[in-house]
Amino acid sequence: MPNIAVRAAAEGMPAINRRRMLLGLAAASTAAAAITVASAAGCAPVENPELVRLGNRLSDASAEYLAALEEIEWIAAEWKHRWPLAPNEITWPRGDFTNGERDIAGRFLRRPGEELRCVRDVRNLAAIVATDRPLRHNASDAMRARHANWLATAKRELKIGKAYHAETARLRDVSGMDLAKARAAAAKKSLSDLVTAIMEQPGTTMEGMLIKAQAISTYEKSIARKYPFEAELWAAQLAASVLRLASEGAASA
Repeated sequence: MPNIAVRAAAEGMPAINRRRMLLGLAAASTAAAAITVASAAGCAPVENPELVRLGNRLSDASAEYLAALEEIEWIAAEWKHRWPLAPNEITWPRGDFTNGERDIAGRFLRRPGEELRCVRDVRNLAAIVATDRPLRHNASDAMRARHANWLATAKRELKIGKAYHAETARLRDVSGMDLAKARAAAAKKSLSDLVTAIMEQPGTTMEGMLIKAQAISTYEKSIARKYPFEAELWAAQLAASVLRLASEGAASA
């Protein structure tokens, strides 16, 4: 896989940059004078060292998750033309979140000019075959012919479905997509756990507030849900405001 640059916007902030932004935040704050006086008197508070330690891990955790996502994108692009469309025999129109046709990365696959299709799984196809019951002894020839045709069609669709789902499972395996998605899930959990740990640590200075704002902003940019709930944006918007204020203060200092 080629080296792919990780999106810098979502990375954690190095400690030296955080200190520069902290100075900017102090310069932009009306409390800057009080902080200066306290420092001169030798009684400036010291930030919680565990919070600082966790904050310094944020950049690597974010980079690991974003690299895992880039790997998924690379595999999806490499295997796009080898991924089969579901045969028409096992698809229905108007698929939804649970049964819509998907690509090798698990994203919805919409065919040109069509709505999302529903792909019937093996369990559904097998259940249809399992509904077969013997006809009554006095069933007409026409009824027997329709039943035989229905059963043959159901069995053929089951065979096609088994072959399709087996092939797509094989491609996810040999392409490395299953492992890549597992790595991304693990990296996402590690990042989430780290941000949770940062938010649980007590902060004692403005540096602690900056670390927490940085953690929220990094997580929000890394996860980037397409349709977030409005309330989910509030913390990220607050964090972005804090970081912007600190950056502007650092630039003007």
